[in-house]
Amino acid sequence: MCMIGGVIVVRHLRLDFTAPANFHLGMKHFISCATLALVLTGGSFSIQAQTNDASSAPVSSTADREKATLEKHIKPVMAALNLNDADKEAKVREVLAAQIQALTTWHAQNDAQIKALWNDFNKARGKQNVTNAGAALAKIDGVYASFKPQHEKFVSNLSSVLTPEQVETVKDVLTVNKVKVTYDVYLQIFPKLTDGQKAVVLDYLKAAREEAIDASSMTEKSAFFKKYKIKIEDDYLTAQGYDPKQARKDFAAKQKSAAVDDQK
Repeated sequence: MCMIGGVIVVRHLRLDFTAPANFHLGMKHFISCATLALVLTGGSFSIQAQTNDASSAPVSSTADREKATLEKHIKPVMAALNLNDADKEAKVREVLAAQIQALTTWHAQNDAQIKALWNDFNKARGKQNVTNAGAALAKIDGVYASFKPQHEKFVSNLSSVLTPEQVETVKDVLTVNKVKVTYDVYLQIFPKLTDGQKAVVLDYLKAAREEAIDASSMTEKSAFFKKYKIKIEDDYLTAQGYDPKQARKDFAAKQKSAAVDDQK
């Protein structure tokens, strides 16, 4: 056992304690202790300086991680907007940061309940229980109602800096462009949609996007689009005389056939 700078080193176990006020370590004693420590441990040891700033290190690390997380979400939005206006960029960054922080706090308080409700929804859909699926969605809407004021504030603040088209861009980036991707697929599955029907489908997808913006994960963002897929296919298109299930089967068969042809 050797005491070095207020630290006892015994085969990788460090016990810190405060050295007595009259403790002085001469160079000769330091070297002998160092040698003894190496012999006893059969390896090397390190001496870590203890400072008053050490306790603040985790805080700094946490702050750095939070900053990196914010930047990860903000960067693709700014890249898509390509504002080339320092003042607008600063304002949009501030709005996005406030929204992300509000979302993080809200989801930390509500995610357990939300995930359980989405599980109820998925189970009901699996059993084709329309009533229970609808009940689960209604409860999810009820939970998200408490975040609605912040959502509206977010959109309003964006609109005070950006054009309507630019606000649309922000929403698309935050939902990984699901509106366009899903809409384009619908046009392939239902190639005979009229312009009026296309407009209704697009409106439903934008409504899904509006709710998905507030989701905390890609899985939940997709779940909101699934919610509106029901409205589009089971309700609207079925009422318009389409057979969504058959249309999807035909589309899948066409894709499979095209894949086979590509391999020839």
